Amino acid sequence: MDIITLLLTFGIGLTASFIGGIAGGGGGLISIPALIFLGLPANVAIATNRFGAVGFAGTTIYKFAKEKKIPYHLAPIFIILSVIGSIIGARLLIDFNPDILSKIVGVLIVAILPFMFIFKNKGLKKANPSKLMKYSGYIFYFMVAIYDGFFGAGAGIFVIYLFVFMLGLPLLESMGLDKITWVFNAVISTVIFAYYGIIDYQIGIVLLIGMMIGGYLGAHTAIKKGNKFVKIAFSVIVVLSAVKLLFF
Repeated sequence: MDIITLLLTFGIGLTASFIGGIAGGGGGLISIPALIFLGLPANVAIATNRFGAVGFAGTTIYKFAKEKKIPYHLAPIFIILSVIGSIIGARLLIDFNPDILSKIVGVLIVAILPFMFIFKNKGLKKANPSKLMKYSGYIFYFMVAIYDGFFGAGAGIFVIYLFVFMLGLPLLESMGLDKITWVFNAVISTVIFAYYGIIDYQIGIVLLIGMMIGGYLGAHTAIKKGNKFVKIAFSVIVVLSAVKLLFF
C-alpha cells in the first residue's frame, strides 16, 4: 500500500470509531463505504471493518469499565445471544446481499427516534421496565445480533434503543453494556471471516490502530459530557445513519 492509502485508512478508522464511541453507534456507516471507496469488495470491506472494530471494542470497554459504566450483571445473557447471533450472521455474509435489510433498518431506527424525546427522561435516568419488556428485549437483541454479525451498520444504534427502552438503562450504561456484549460478536465474526479468507489484513491492521485511538477518545468524550450530551449526539447520528442507509 502507498502512504496515502495508509493515512486514509487510519483517518477512516479514527473518525468512524470516534463517532461510534461518542454516540454508541453509526461508525460503520462511515468506515464500510469508505473502505469500498478505497477499492475493497463489499464483503471484504465488511469483514475488514469488523477486524478493525475489535480494536475499537477493546479501548471503549477499557474506558467504560474504568469509569464504572458497565452493568456487568446484565451482560451474560446478552453475551450468549451475541455469540449465537454472530455465528449465524457471519455465515450469512458469505452468500447474502445485505442491501435490502439495511434499508429496513434505516426506516426503523429513525421511526423510533421521536420516542427518545416524547419520553424526556429516557436515557437520562434509570427506569424499571416490566418483565415483558425485558424478555422482548432479549428477542430483539438476538435479531440485531444476527444482523450485526453479517453487516452491522446501524446495529449499535438499535442496541442502544433496546437497552434504554427495554432495560431502562441510562445512555452511558447502555453504551457500556453494548460494548462488553458486542466484543464477543466482533471477535467470533472476525474469526469466521478470517477462515473464509475475506479480510484484508494490510488495511485491517491500520484500521484497527485508528479505531483503537478513536474509540477511546469518543468514549472519553461521551463519559465526560454526560447523558444529556450523548442523547443529543445519539439523535444526530441516528438521523445521519438513517439517511445513509436509505439513500446512499
